[in-house]
Amino acid sequence: MTAGVGFAWFAWRRWRDFEKAAGHRRTTNHALSEQLDRNQEIIAELSTARQKAMELDRAKTRFLAHMSHELRTPLNAIMGFSELMQHQVYGPLGDKQYEEYVSTIHESGQHLLDLINDLLDLTRIESGDMTPHREVCTMRDLGEGACKMLRDQAAAAGIHLDQICLEAADVSVNVDRRMIRQILINLIANAIRHTSRMGHVTVTAIKTPHGEIGFSIADTGEGMDPQTVKRLDQGFAEVENAFRREHHGAGLGLPLSRAIAQAHGGSMIISSALGEGTTIDVLLPSDVIVDARPVSALEPAAAELKRAV
Repeated sequence: MTAGVGFAWFAWRRWRDFEKAAGHRRTTNHALSEQLDRNQEIIAELSTARQKAMELDRAKTRFLAHMSHELRTPLNAIMGFSELMQHQVYGPLGDKQYEEYVSTIHESGQHLLDLINDLLDLTRIESGDMTPHREVCTMRDLGEGACKMLRDQAAAAGIHLDQICLEAADVSVNVDRRMIRQILINLIANAIRHTSRMGHVTVTAIKTPHGEIGFSIADTGEGMDPQTVKRLDQGFAEVENAFRREHHGAGLGLPLSRAIAQAHGGSMIISSALGEGTTIDVLLPSDVIVDARPVSALEPAAAELKRAV
């Protein structure tokens, strides 16, 4: 009798423990099922949001493309007629002041057209609609082409624009010539704007220890504090100081240059300090190199030049 009671008590305890465990499993399974349902709902919501974001991005690109076309049409007329008036094709304007007005109209129209093109290019690159059309050229050709276009602007501002042709300049690369030249023009022009008279802007072809190839644009301008550099690394930004306000701009040059470098699989690094100028390195991956002759990274002459400026 005692043995039977003991067995019954033992069986009851086992059954109770089993029911408790089963109840715990049922509770856990129910919670997991609810969590799974919530996760599936979140995934569906994220998928819908992503689809809407992509549609909005495509709509933005279409809108900007349409607006750029609409703006280019009157701009072409403004620039065309103002250029005719600048050259006085149909006779003198009659007053010296009018010549200055016409010149200002033409320059303003060209500036606005450049901003429109930069904004459209940036949007296309970020949306993945712009693919580099690569061709083989030398680093020297890219640097000389950009410097030649901006040498007069630098001279007018009293800036010494120097191109340092080290061994890296003779390396051949497979890149989009127009895009890379646009990077250089943007960065050199920006350096000229932020450098005082009698200052220096230097363009140097470089290669890193990791095999990356690119250009270093250094200026002796007012420089930037770490917070400003951080903002520039994050995207659109304006350098808000007294000197900056004297040189108006939309702030498109740096993000556009970074986007073009990234479209080539590269990067852009900004180094600056207040009162010590700014250096921007545009680096492209080693796989763009066609003629891979050994080049030391930032040769001693380049490093010495950077310290000098």
